[in-house]
Amino acid sequence: MVVMKLKELTESELQNVIEPCSEAPGVWRPVGGRPAVLDFYVPWCKPCQALVPFLEEVADEYAGRVDFYTVNIDKERRVAVRFKVRHVPAMAFLPLEGSCRLEIGAMTKAAMREALDKLLYGNK
Repeated sequence: MVVMKLKELTESELQNVIEPCSEAPGVWRPVGGRPAVLDFYVPWCKPCQALVPFLEEVADEYAGRVDFYTVNIDKERRVAVRFKVRHVPAMAFLPLEGSCRLEIGAMTKAAMREALDKLLYGNK
């Protein structure tokens, strides 16, 4: 298994990854043709650091179906405000259709896979 490195986004790069939904203010859509996950973190957060290896593993499993990115909210405070992130770790799940879902706190691998399957297939 090849473990991929997650792409860290800056505020200026964010517009290449997501766009505001014109029909619903405050709703964001991925622009890459696939659902996306934004991992919000700060470098000094131990739970955030603990998530990295398993997040990379899950990102590798879902490669080509879901795009994964990280956002350092110490550097990108405006992005955190845009997504209403006040605590880390936090993950925003952005489907192609529907509303973004924000999960606060560390997730288990099982919970992450369940959230990704919902992102891809809905509640089927």
